[in-house]
Amino acid sequence: MRRRAANAPQALPVLRLKVRVHGRHPWFYRKMIQKPDPSPPAGSACLVRDRDGELVGTGFYNPRAELALRMFADAAVPDPGQHFTAALHAAVALREETLNLPKVTDAYRLVHAEGDGFPGLVLDKLGDAFVAQVASLGMLQQLDGLGEWLRRRYPQGKLVLLQDKEWSEREGIEKLPRPAPVATTVREHGLFYAVRAGTGHKTGFFADQRDNRWLLRQLAKGRAVLDLCCNSGGFALNAVAGGAAKVVAADLDEAMVAETQHNAKHNKLQLTAVHGDAFDLLREAQPGAHDLIVLDPPKWVRHKDEIEPGLVRYQDLNRLGIEKVDRGGLLVTCSCSGSVSEDQFLRMLSAAAAQARRDVRVLMLRGAGADHPVALECPETRYLKVAVLQVR
Repeated sequence: MRRRAANAPQALPVLRLKVRVHGRHPWFYRKMIQKPDPSPPAGSACLVRDRDGELVGTGFYNPRAELALRMFADAAVPDPGQHFTAALHAAVALREETLNLPKVTDAYRLVHAEGDGFPGLVLDKLGDAFVAQVASLGMLQQLDGLGEWLRRRYPQGKLVLLQDKEWSEREGIEKLPRPAPVATTVREHGLFYAVRAGTGHKTGFFADQRDNRWLLRQLAKGRAVLDLCCNSGGFALNAVAGGAAKVVAADLDEAMVAETQHNAKHNKLQLTAVHGDAFDLLREAQPGAHDLIVLDPPKWVRHKDEIEPGLVRYQDLNRLGIEKVDRGGLLVTCSCSGSVSEDQFLRMLSAAAAQARRDVRVLMLRGAGADHPVALECPETRYLKVAVLQVR
């Protein structure tokens, strides 16, 4: 009888679905899965077969969560650790070799969750800091091996691990200690930003807006620009660099106003940064005082039951922006709420334009950069929507 090698991976437990699988969407809810006996530990990698016994692939099983099964491969994966190390190598190669991002920036997404085949994990490179945000128990259990690979690849890198609070509660993940933020500086298209990696919104810097910030630089020459919900001033700084006549940046978070002022000074750029609510500032603005307005609010819709009130809030903000921008001017408006589809976003903008009684046309529809790849089988990986509008 052949003996198993000492370091050979153990055979994965098998899960059987209650449904026949026709598509390739990687998510299966608890009600779609036959209860295994015995049940593997929460977060286990499992071989998955459908109701007819056909192989679906390999995924993480967590019976604690309503979204109980997250697929990461459409084949049998005997060694998940080895699989994810190879997938991380491929993800880095896409950003650094195919997309050649280090030429223009040292801040980009290395892993975009299901878009790269890593269920519930995003990993951003921010200068010399690497910030992982985990929302899956199965993926959490793979992080040691991935961290070792990163340390070998980037010996000077500092690793920061964050939890997605909402998903951690759904997955039954125990609360991890809050890591100390890492102070770093990131470079993007010739501008520099001070970043406290692991703090603020998302991972500490909005790498997803890089291409849209560059676009704004091309659009801003000679314009009076108002950048609302400016965060660390990315759009505003690029407007100044693009030759805008006047730039005002505003945020409700006083720390972000101070960060914008710091970044402007560091880059030797002149702008006005103010503390204020976007709704109030638009209501108080003189009609036509700005001919380029940027609206990049925080994530206002986190769940499907927040879609209706969230869309009302988006509509109110965009109505004000459309009313106040100068005739012939531009409105660059964004939503990072993944639960809001592009169709819903456009219908909201149409309603806002009708309320404002302005003729508005769409010049461009955009999203995140190519370092945030969208899996065709998982459209949820496309969350950022950016519309460039002309208001006549």
